[in-house]
Amino acid sequence: MLITRRQGLGLLAGAAATLSMPAIARAQAPKTVIGVQNGLPYLNFVVAEQLGLFEKHAETLGAKSEFEITRLGGPTALTEAILSGNVNIAALGMQPLLIGWEKTLSNYKMGGISAYWKGTYTIYANDPAIKSIADIRPTDKIAVPGPTSSQAVILRRAAEKVFGPGNAKKFDEQLVTLPHPDAVAALSTGNTVQVYFATSPFAEVLARAPNVHVIGTSVDYNPKDMTNGVTAGLSSFVTENPLVIKAFLAALEEANSFIRQDIEKTAEIYFAAEPSKVSDDQKIEIIRNNANEYTTVPNGVVETASFISALGQLKTVPAKWQDVFFAPINEGEGS
Repeated sequence: MLITRRQGLGLLAGAAATLSMPAIARAQAPKTVIGVQNGLPYLNFVVAEQLGLFEKHAETLGAKSEFEITRLGGPTALTEAILSGNVNIAALGMQPLLIGWEKTLSNYKMGGISAYWKGTYTIYANDPAIKSIADIRPTDKIAVPGPTSSQAVILRRAAEKVFGPGNAKKFDEQLVTLPHPDAVAALSTGNTVQVYFATSPFAEVLARAPNVHVIGTSVDYNPKDMTNGVTAGLSSFVTENPLVIKAFLAALEEANSFIRQDIEKTAEIYFAAEPSKVSDDQKIEIIRNNANEYTTVPNGVVETASFISALGQLKTVPAKWQDVFFAPINEGEGS
């Protein structure tokens, strides 16, 4: 089954939005805007939104805020949205958070609010000659959401593991920045890219395409229990809206529990919000396969900081993970 770009875009419907918000510093935001991308890593946000969990916990805690989710194209757009005040909380990879944290230590003070996802990326190729990371040629293109995305970090870990120390940046010049639907279409219908790091449900869609095959997963290269997804915001917003942050965390936690406890209802909620051309049975299977991948506990913060620092992408390695994350999440477990 070949997948066209139009079909790829239809897999997960999401509109990138540019929102006009008042100034960043404010006593209590009337609306909390949460920025995410498309794909199953953001399932807990979708569940919390559709079940009204953000508002539920805000009301319980006395936080006077509505919540709105907007979908943006990648980590760069999400980081810029935080700094501009168009988004209050953004779902990022660990590297964009660490870079944003370091660059804003003297002004905006961007930091982590929580983790949200620890799931697996499946690495696909469309050339039979590429059977593993070791077979990627200098002419092959590799699709990732951005050069600082979790997928790009995993690729650098893989390059160093396969080719030895000093080779982490071996594939940097071969990266192509594409949103997930476009990457699916590019991999399965043409020669634009040869390798793609897929998340669910894109991975399951590609599994049915005859012209692509799996060459590995992030588990092969990431540290154990690594958190691939974290949320971030600015110190001003977090400090001035503590009840909003507590409501946000409580809503994510309840959504995480709901996903594990009600697979079928979760599938119904998610695929109504982000349609995909898979059968009802496949929808349930996709959710079941990923139900335990959602968490608010950040892991691998210092390890990732040390890794990207060795690559020259970070000057300051935090002494402890809590230095990067705001309260109340930094008062709990993590690494």
